[in-house]
Amino acid sequence: MSANSILGLLGCGLLSLAAAATAIRLRGLPVRVRYAVMLGAALAVFVPIGELSIAAWVRGVTGDLSTATLVLAGAACITQVTGRALIGRRDQRALCWLLVLAAAFLYPFALGWTPFDPYALGFGSVEFITALLLITLAAWGARLDLIVLVVVVAVPAFLGGAYESRNLWDTLIDPLASFYALAWLLAGVRLPNSVSLSRNSRQAD
Repeated sequence: MSANSILGLLGCGLLSLAAAATAIRLRGLPVRVRYAVMLGAALAVFVPIGELSIAAWVRGVTGDLSTATLVLAGAACITQVTGRALIGRRDQRALCWLLVLAAAFLYPFALGWTPFDPYALGFGSVEFITALLLITLAAWGARLDLIVLVVVVAVPAFLGGAYESRNLWDTLIDPLASFYALAWLLAGVRLPNSVSLSRNSRQAD
């Protein structure tokens, strides 16, 4: 098994652990139970069941996960185990907006609807690398550490050949991260509206 495959399996295993920890609401359990559950879940995710492990099955469905997905999944795991949120709402909102905008720029045009193919920029385009550098510097200046972290992890992983894909886009973003970002932003829009409606109804009563 190649190093790319091992890293891909580890990433999909991390995502599976984050999903399991969130689904069972691990933070509501005693600390020792949290660690025990995560250890058991890790064994269940990586130990083969028949020919494939859960991590291998997830990888077969999603492919290798981007650094954006891995950072969010890792933060979710740590939060569920320790009970401490690693990502502030401001940081997460900024990353989610950036992911949604990047997805809106990348995926529709990559389907061939126009002569312009932004996916091709990921094969070492100077313009793309320059834009990424400027975005990272702007995020660093604005103290949006989550965006900086995603890029700082993605670029060395890309240059070091950690991904089978040789396109920088695949290292930075994937459809799963894009859907999560859109869902998170929409949930944030609905929540204030529902709170406002609830307050108005109480005042009317």
